[in-house]
Amino acid sequence: MNILMRVFRSRSFAFLLSMPCFVGLLTEPRMARAEQEQHEDPVVLRPAPDSLTNHIAISPKIAFIVPTGSAEKRFPQRAYVQAGPSYGLDLAYGLSRYVALQARFEYGMLSANDQCPNGGTCEATTLAFGAGVDYHLVHGAAFDPWLRAGMGYRWTRFDLRWEGINRDRAYAGLDWLHLAIGGDWYPHPMIGLGPFFALDIGSYQARPDSPPPGTSGPAQATVHTFVSLGLRAVFDPMR
Repeated sequence: MNILMRVFRSRSFAFLLSMPCFVGLLTEPRMARAEQEQHEDPVVLRPAPDSLTNHIAISPKIAFIVPTGSAEKRFPQRAYVQAGPSYGLDLAYGLSRYVALQARFEYGMLSANDQCPNGGTCEATTLAFGAGVDYHLVHGAAFDPWLRAGMGYRWTRFDLRWEGINRDRAYAGLDWLHLAIGGDWYPHPMIGLGPFFALDIGSYQARPDSPPPGTSGPAQATVHTFVSLGLRAVFDPMR
């Protein structure tokens, strides 16, 4: 009996001695994982690659241009012509990740409207070039929305010919405000395509000496505007 008690006591004592080791084996992996997590380096979020700074983008464009306002007092731009197609080119140079300098060229052709006398010719062409600043709202995305503000210079010629009238009326002056908004979608890293809307406001400083058809009196400056809605392609070989 004493022998059995001694054996039982020795086994119980050994079991009690082994308990801390067993508990340590259970908790050691958790402690090791916790220490590993504490010593892991934090994830560094890197900015998207710069797709604008020092890049040169070439953007041919086509638009539907609507003349509004007046070429001069008593001569609305839509007196004898209406909206027509416009073709142009934008050049941009990136100054930063969001800002680019922009230069533009546009050539529009306006056809006769219902006010043109029967059998007459009523046409107009308008040519504009200017410069401005583009601001890109996002960076590194497939869709690139942008805003633009700038100035320009415009030359417009009206070709008016019917019975008793055979003259060209040429105007030239500043587009002292050019505003545009658009967005380019890039199916390929170097090629984008997207719509745009533009507004030009200005005044012709150079005007014909003769009064507009059917009017009299000295020429007087007034405000002209052009509204454009179109589509452009963007080629950026460095993107």
